[in-house]
Amino acid sequence: MLTLSACKSEDRSQERASSTIRQLVLLRTEGLALAEFVEAKSQDSDVIQMGKQLKSYYQQTHPEFLNACAGNKLDLDDSDFDSLWTSISDRFQKSNQSIENTCLYLCEENIKASINLYEEIIQQHEFEEISYFSFIALPDLYNQQEYLNNLRSNMRFQQAQIQL
Repeated sequence: MLTLSACKSEDRSQERASSTIRQLVLLRTEGLALAEFVEAKSQDSDVIQMGKQLKSYYQQTHPEFLNACAGNKLDLDDSDFDSLWTSISDRFQKSNQSIENTCLYLCEENIKASINLYEEIIQQHEFEEISYFSFIALPDLYNQQEYLNNLRSNMRFQQAQIQL
C-alpha cells in the first residue's frame, strides 16, 4: 500500500510539473509572438528596440528552458498555438489605442504574468530544474519590465508635451 501511495504522489507531482511547464511554454510563446508583432507593426524605433530585446531574451534562454522541460509531457498541439496567435491578433484589432501603446500594454501584461509564475515556482521549491531555470529567467524579465516601464513613461511624457 505504501508503494502505491508513493507512486500516486509521484504521478501528481509529475502532472503539476507538466502543467507548470505547459504554462511557461504558452507564456514564452505569447511573449515571442508579441515581440514579433512589435517588430512587424510598430513604427516607433524605441518600441521596435524593446521587441528586439524581448526576442533576444527568448532566444538566449531557450536552451536552458529546453533542459528544464526535458522529460515532461506538455499535451500541447497546433490548435493551442493557433488560438494563442489568434488571441493576440484579436487583441490588437480590438484595441482603440495606438499600435505602440497596445504593444507595450500586451508585453507588460505578459512579462508580469511570467514574473509571477517564475516567482511562484521558486517559492514552491518543488521542481528543481524548473526552479533553476526560474533563477536564470527572472533577472532578465525584471530588466525587461523596467525597460518597458521607462519606455511607457517616456512615451506618456512625449504625448503630454505634444498636447501642450
